[in-house]
Amino acid sequence: MVSILVSLLAGLGLFFAGLQILTAHLKRLSGRRLRALVARYTRSPLMGVLWGGAFIAVTQSGAATMFIIVSMLRSGMMSVAQAMPMIVGVNVVGALIVLILVVDVKLAVLCVIGLAGLLYKADGRGTAASVVGALFGVAMLFFGLDLMNGSVAPLAGEPWFADLLSWTRGSYLLGFLIGCALSFVVQSSIAVMAVVLAFELSGIFGLAESVMIVYGTNAGSSLLTLLLSANLRGQARQIAMFQTFYNLAGAALLVPLFYVELWFEVPLMLALIQAITADMGGQIAAAFILFNLIPGAVLMPLLGPATRLLQRIWPDTEVEIASRPKYLHEHAADDPETGMDLVALEQARLVRYLSGMFDALRDDRPPAAFGAIREAFGILAATVRETIDDLASGHRMTDHSYERLNALLTFQHALDSAADTVSGIATERSALAATEVGQRFAASVIEGLDSIVMMLGDVLREHDADDRDLLSAMTGDEGKGIKSVRAAYLAEEATLAPDERLRLLALANHAERLIWLLGDMGRSEPATVEP
Repeated sequence: MVSILVSLLAGLGLFFAGLQILTAHLKRLSGRRLRALVARYTRSPLMGVLWGGAFIAVTQSGAATMFIIVSMLRSGMMSVAQAMPMIVGVNVVGALIVLILVVDVKLAVLCVIGLAGLLYKADGRGTAASVVGALFGVAMLFFGLDLMNGSVAPLAGEPWFADLLSWTRGSYLLGFLIGCALSFVVQSSIAVMAVVLAFELSGIFGLAESVMIVYGTNAGSSLLTLLLSANLRGQARQIAMFQTFYNLAGAALLVPLFYVELWFEVPLMLALIQAITADMGGQIAAAFILFNLIPGAVLMPLLGPATRLLQRIWPDTEVEIASRPKYLHEHAADDPETGMDLVALEQARLVRYLSGMFDALRDDRPPAAFGAIREAFGILAATVRETIDDLASGHRMTDHSYERLNALLTFQHALDSAADTVSGIATERSALAATEVGQRFAASVIEGLDSIVMMLGDVLREHDADDRDLLSAMTGDEGKGIKSVRAAYLAEEATLAPDERLRLLALANHAERLIWLLGDMGRSEPATVEP
């Protein structure tokens, strides 16, 4: 008995460990090029369904597929309307995974684990290492499923266990609730299906009970999605709610049909499943596939109204709107010179976001304002860095073009460091907010730094020599920017306690570092074009 439970636990652990390894490596593979390719070929709903199906077929992971979809939404490459058909494809094709549970793939899976394990390097960062790591994760996932399937069969033969479950016979609603609960707790409908399949093959459940457990399993996964998405907002929330509604709509449609078939002896789903195959395992797989296929067929014509309704109920957040590229697009890296012009324009926007961070730190702004603009900066900056990487790896360039691209990359590194420094300033400002001296010093630093950031913005926008000279004077080693910070610190520090003085000094050091970074960005300004 102990060995049965240990095997079941080991199978579950291998399943989730494989899922984690798979997801981690797929994140490395889902770069801008892949996302741009998907965005380009999801213009029609049918192509969106096919791409969603392709992702889930390759990854065997709804979580990994959802990560790719959400990352494309956040980078502005794809709209929610394009993502909806992909969700349909994920559900429909993802249901086919259950067919593997009724086929003996243990030998093939062990071969894949052996080969991938020999090639796998946990610290590998290249594309090949990520592919091998993802393959290793898939193999572990299916090995865990096979182990669970094999361990449940002996458990089902235990007299006490059979007696425990025998009272569920004929209680179809209870079977639905069991499926919901198992899927909610285990957090994987495929893992639950492995258990249900073993029970049905052992004769504990009949076809009708098993079908209702299958329905409950899918509904339970939607309830879990609903719970996990409670704190999501904007487009991520729209996608999560569509996924939730997808399975709940299937349950709302198929559960009443189930009872109509039983009570009135009308041949519907059970008759269709039995007509498809007489194999017990195949019937469970067919029920799972049909549950995911039928809602997709019903919802496909309604994707447009559904998208508009979801956007009305959970509108795009300010962060999502602000983090979308204004100039970069899916073809931005096709032509190096044009792509670099567009990168420079987005970097000018990021400089304005630095100013927005200081605006969010002023006393009259709500505490969450800084976090929102900082998050938008980070998302847009990641898109800019990916485009620079694409430009560097996808084209042969002249020496002049490489120099300009290097200047853009250097400028981006400085921008990222500047944003991190502003975050440090925000932390120290919050700690100093309890004292009047700290508030006064932080306010003066914020106003002075914001004026320098706005001057850098003028330089990037106007390319005026006088503005550049003024920025250089404000940010030099003995410029008035650094002098003003030091003077303000010396004026206040004598009146503070030692710990408060250290906070004040830390804020002053952050300010001086930011002034130096802004001056460096002004001196190394890449050539830009007017928006």
